[in-house]
Amino acid sequence: MTEELLEYLRAYFNFEISKLLPLDGYFKIEKKKKKEYLLKEGNYSDDIYLIINGYIRTYHLSEKGDEITTEIYRKGEMVSSLYSIMKKTPSDEYIQCINECKLYKISAESFKELRTKDPQWFQLGFNILKTELLKKEDRIRGFTKLKANDRYLKLIAENQDLVKNIPIQYLASYLGMKPESLSRIRSELLNT
Repeated sequence: MTEELLEYLRAYFNFEISKLLPLDGYFKIEKKKKKEYLLKEGNYSDDIYLIINGYIRTYHLSEKGDEITTEIYRKGEMVSSLYSIMKKTPSDEYIQCINECKLYKISAESFKELRTKDPQWFQLGFNILKTELLKKEDRIRGFTKLKANDRYLKLIAENQDLVKNIPIQYLASYLGMKPESLSRIRSELLNT
């Protein structure tokens, strides 16, 4: 387990470890089924997941009860409810597997312990936060500067795997539109 985990940390976070800490007591492998939840709204979060394979989405419910996909995560990315962990409040979002997933799970407390033992783990935590903040900033800019069809074109250019592997209702919600609008945009692009 340790070698596979370190391989992912090196590949996706440029993480080199000077001395090998025993990680087996910190990380646990989990396999989740399609549509299984890692977290539901109203529950407290204490876990951080590294995705080995599969896709995960975060979403919240609108006042009408519609699911609004706020983020999509894939292989090599970390997913958690950082807000719930950092503020120690119940989550206001759901974290759900889109398809079958294999994950490494670590508790926030265990991650904190690793950060105390080795400063490289502190740097890894910083890099994860930085990546998440930049991802959210880019998403906000896309919503304020781009029209719906341009958001879709940007998604195609930057994240082709999402377009191929994520159901249209989640993609549409992620892009801030209805599935029928995304279908129309796709159709228009195919006919041009």
